Amino acid sequence: MSVKHELAGWIETDVIAEHILEELEEQGAQPTLENGKTIWLDVLENELCQAIRSRVKRLTKGEFRP
Repeated sequence: MSVKHELAGWIETDVIAEHILEELEEQGAQPTLENGKTIWLDVLENELCQAIRSRVKRLTKGEFRP
């Protein structure tokens, strides 16, 4: 099994979905599939890559431990 498949299996998508739906509800938005998809796609397109890049830089500088 490749590292990519191992990592994909390790990432808990249920936790991500639960957090999105809880946040929608807490902020008064409808916790619907469409709203959840909209939020997740926005995070993927606008925030996730930058967050990963930042953490990898910290890891390579020894500022962040696995």
